[in-house]
Amino acid sequence: DLLDSLLQEMSRSAKVAKIVPLETPDNSSSEDENDNNEQEELQVEFEARAPDEDDFHGIKLLVKQLFLRSAAVNISKVSESILNQRYIGSVIKTVQPEEEEAEDDIAEDDHIYAISTVLNLAEKNKESVAGLRTFLLEQTAAGGDRQVLDYVTDLLSKQVGFLLNERYVNIPAQVTVPLLETLVTEMRKACDRNLPFNFSHYIMICKLFKTKTDSNQEHQAVVFSNPEEELIVAESDLCIDYDVSGETDNDVSVDFDGVEMTPWRRIVVFTADKLENIIKNVRQSFPSQMPGV
Repeated sequence: DLLDSLLQEMSRSAKVAKIVPLETPDNSSSEDENDNNEQEELQVEFEARAPDEDDFHGIKLLVKQLFLRSAAVNISKVSESILNQRYIGSVIKTVQPEEEEAEDDIAEDDHIYAISTVLNLAEKNKESVAGLRTFLLEQTAAGGDRQVLDYVTDLLSKQVGFLLNERYVNIPAQVTVPLLETLVTEMRKACDRNLPFNFSHYIMICKLFKTKTDSNQEHQAVVFSNPEEELIVAESDLCIDYDVSGETDNDVSVDFDGVEMTPWRRIVVFTADKLENIIKNVRQSFPSQMPGV
């Protein structure tokens, strides 16, 4: 199974992947210090599995890094809805040694590094989904384009999935392929059981950074926090960007190779039939043999 084989490979070769703190200013440590840090990193094994109730706080932290301080989205309710879908979605966790598990059950859910799942935006009677719908409409309206707002409003009257592809930056992009493939299989099985996962479109939110400018007219370079999401944007029907520099806990600017950048989010809409092609493109661009890791 591709999911198992990739995650086994991750446990062998990606367990010393360097943590890059994208949400914080550039560390001013010397190269010598960096070399020492790399040598001291712990080896960690990963496993992928369905989320369970012990994962609530770990999932909540991942959802929060996407929505930050949004007043519309109830992070706890979204996390509960993810957990209530026992047949949809995967999390990646660190494998804890048995003796550590016995000592530290309370901290177990802090070891979630990634989540891949989908929520049905048509289920607006759920508080979690109602908040997501409000958030998407508010961000669209803030752009000031009536035609785009009409498009998104009409879209939300259909069967649309909110796709969550969230992880910490030390987890490589390669993991997206088996997670999304697993999700596609789970949705297909759910549809066979007449569950509401037959979508016409997906909406997701990407984390990105743009060069800091004093003028909206200037061209801004873009760096994606999850690099494979640039391939999703390439297949999109609509993108809506919004600035979140006022919502982050850290310094709003980040230094990328001497260039000052600020955090943004991008709402991305794409048709459901593009998902298979997106997975193929990600696999080609981020092959699972991770040389040099």
